[in-house]
Amino acid sequence: MHILIWTLTLLVLGLWSLLAWGTHALLTLDPSWVGSLKPLVEKIPYGALIEGWLPGWQEMLLALADLTQSLLGWVGGAAGLVVGVLWGLGALVLLGLAALLSAGVGIARRAARSAAAAAPSAS
Repeated sequence: MHILIWTLTLLVLGLWSLLAWGTHALLTLDPSWVGSLKPLVEKIPYGALIEGWLPGWQEMLLALADLTQSLLGWVGGAAGLVVGVLWGLGALVLLGLAALLSAGVGIARRAARSAAAAAPSAS
């Protein structure tokens, strides 16, 4: 059971590391690519139909693109530190949970052995 716990922990830790690496790669990109979304928003098909259901949707989308661009520029400068700290905290949580599960399995095994030793044999 210990092997299963730690194997799954290492697998999840590897996936967590891959997610952190991908997030860091995305956050350190040049945020100017968001500016190229503006002409695409203006060319969305059925814009008049969408305008009937959501008035001001284009302005909202363009404002959201500007906000995204400024946030990516701001966070991109500190991406290494932010992602590193979050990865470290997540890794500590994963390893702590695995240690607790492993300790729980050890305690349960010890309790089962002592209960089996205390029970009188049925001979």
